[in-house]
Amino acid sequence: MGALAGHLVLVVEDDPLVAMGVSEALTDAGAEVILAHDLHTALEMAKHGAISAAILDVALGDGDSGAVCAALKSRHVPFMFLTGFDTHDTLREWAAIPALAKPTGEAELVTNVAALLTC
Repeated sequence: MGALAGHLVLVVEDDPLVAMGVSEALTDAGAEVILAHDLHTALEMAKHGAISAAILDVALGDGDSGAVCAALKSRHVPFMFLTGFDTHDTLREWAAIPALAKPTGEAELVTNVAALLTC
């Protein structure tokens, strides 16, 4: 059993290669993963009752993930950012949320998601 066994993690990422890498790392750690590649899909998936945690890219092709942050917070779902941005309005607005810089290693990603689940 992996560190994330029994957990459903939402990954919001518009770059298919990054999404695939993150998904593989989480799956290898035992998580079930659902992917959203755009804002509309991410907002719909954020309503999924079984989500344990989420990893969000800040900038999506059709906007930013600020609305997804609000939806997850309203449901008390822990989330973190995985982004290539050092500064962005969404990062400033959600400054208390953990953020990892792209690219990141699988072990660091899994460790950070596991930490979200213990909060």
